[in-house]
Amino acid sequence: MYLQKMDKKKHDSFKVAEIIYEADSETFDFFFGNKKNASQKIGILVQKGDNNLGYQQIYVVTNDQEIVGVMVYSAGEKMGNIQELKVLFHNFNILDSLRFIMIEIIDNIFLSRLEEDDFYYAIVAVDENSRGQGIGSFILEEGIKLAREKGCRRAVLDVDIENEGALRLYQRVGFMKFKEKSLSLLGWKKGAFNMEYLL
Repeated sequence: MYLQKMDKKKHDSFKVAEIIYEADSETFDFFFGNKKNASQKIGILVQKGDNNLGYQQIYVVTNDQEIVGVMVYSAGEKMGNIQELKVLFHNFNILDSLRFIMIEIIDNIFLSRLEEDDFYYAIVAVDENSRGQGIGSFILEEGIKLAREKGCRRAVLDVDIENEGALRLYQRVGFMKFKEKSLSLLGWKKGAFNMEYLL
């Protein structure tokens, strides 16, 4: 297994997008209807770059030339809101742009507040056909090495409260909960644990 920075000329943006979709399929389905439609839209963001899902923010895990995992990260500041909006409105119609903006707004309610010296795992995702092979642990451990190389103080990630499998994995690697955020509205409930690994 190898973790390498995504090269949009070498790595398949659509395959990367499908794996990213798997990390939060429920949300993407709510806004875009199905896996194929959502993955195509995500793939455009991956390919175009200069946004929070752009290839510049992605490492891929390959196994015999096949992409089996994805890490979307940020170290320090996130992409600026103006830049993000430019990419959305330049590449999508108004409705799809607003859908991505709504996802960002919802994420901002639940996700960790970051410091400048944080390494943030925005997405840790494994291809559904490659799960159970230690790829998730590998991504987390390699991310910790990258965070140390970048001089970060801590590695941070968020996990859905209901995702017990991911929570166990993160705790096994050494991440600790530092905050819980949840919201209930008319029978709908969503929540996340904010987790950190001190470097």
